[in-house]
Amino acid sequence: MRQSLLYHAFGVREGYDYQETIYQDGCIRFVLSVRPDWIRCPACGGKDIVRKGRRYRELQTVPIGLKPVFLVTEVPQCECAACGKRFEAAPPLPRPMSATPTGSRRLSKPSRGG
Repeated sequence: MRQSLLYHAFGVREGYDYQETIYQDGCIRFVLSVRPDWIRCPACGGKDIVRKGRRYRELQTVPIGLKPVFLVTEVPQCECAACGKRFEAAPPLPRPMSATPTGSRRLSKPSRGG
């Protein structure tokens, strides 16, 4: 259910798994972790990756009702076992989008006076 909400409401598709929801300070935070199969070495393309820690980034998205909503995403710090390169892995998140679509069409016909 929550993975479906993240997909349909916020555009979070592949690469992340839902972990938990935190209700704190009047905000809603959805905590996401990176799926291990999405982590590859950017230098050699290797899949044999060793995690060396992580940090989190918090991205504000559209509110739910009057509550601010944040996506808290894990950014794993990794090392490639094949070539030794150290890197941070972060699958792409949805691009920022306009709140109102350009060229939107009317939902109803204009009324005719008379």
